[in-house]
Amino acid sequence: MPHRKVDSIACSLTVVAAALLVSANALADPIAPLVREAPAPKSILFVGNSFTYFNNSLHMHVRELTHSVFKQRKKKNKKIYAKAMTISGAYLPDHVLGAKGMITEFKNERKPGPWDVVVVQGYSRGPIEEETAAAFRHSARTLDRWIRASGSTTVLFMTWAYEHKPEMTAPLAAEYTRLGNEIGALVVPVGLAFERARAEDPTMDLYDPDKIHPSPLGTYLAANVFFAALYRESPMGAEYDAGLSAAEAAFAQKIAWTTIKGFYAD
Repeated sequence: MPHRKVDSIACSLTVVAAALLVSANALADPIAPLVREAPAPKSILFVGNSFTYFNNSLHMHVRELTHSVFKQRKKKNKKIYAKAMTISGAYLPDHVLGAKGMITEFKNERKPGPWDVVVVQGYSRGPIEEETAAAFRHSARTLDRWIRASGSTTVLFMTWAYEHKPEMTAPLAAEYTRLGNEIGALVVPVGLAFERARAEDPTMDLYDPDKIHPSPLGTYLAANVFFAALYRESPMGAEYDAGLSAAEAAFAQKIAWTTIKGFYAD
């Protein structure tokens, strides 16, 4: 009986390794993004669901990371205003029903004009499931029209594969990049950063116990990818660590910067 248990564990590890290899091979010749930068934003709106709001919300970590890096580098007037509009379990068509006012009309003393950037994030399998893909694309185009009409810039949040379904990475990357190229939007490759992190150090825990949502490290990695993509600066050496260990923070910063350099390479 003990031998059967060992054999079962070995078989499971082999299946996982094979899935990761298939995913990595599928990414060997990815679609290249046509848009490779956006105006460095002073105001950002995140429109999304629990992938955005988990762990005290991605927008907060992007804001704190940005403030930390720019303060360290002695850059003046680099504080940003960030806000999130999220709906639990939302598909992108749900945001078409509720986000227009926040995108086109919201103003306050810290954001007197349009958002510099509006980040769009939908249901994690939305772009790759047959029954939701068309609605995902249609809703993205609708949101993009509102964003552009308001004077803002659209950014697409490429989400990650589930922990137990690494084969999701390649189709998600392809569909987000294809859509970004179609509408002329910057794609932030968070999903590719998750894949790279898993390949480089599988002991780094990027996932919540549900194997779908991000752990605090996963959210922090996403924040670093957004910082690197939006400002085209390395986050490496940032003092803001979101309460993680020094090793975890340094790992996320390195993975984010390596991913961005590779994804937007000419």
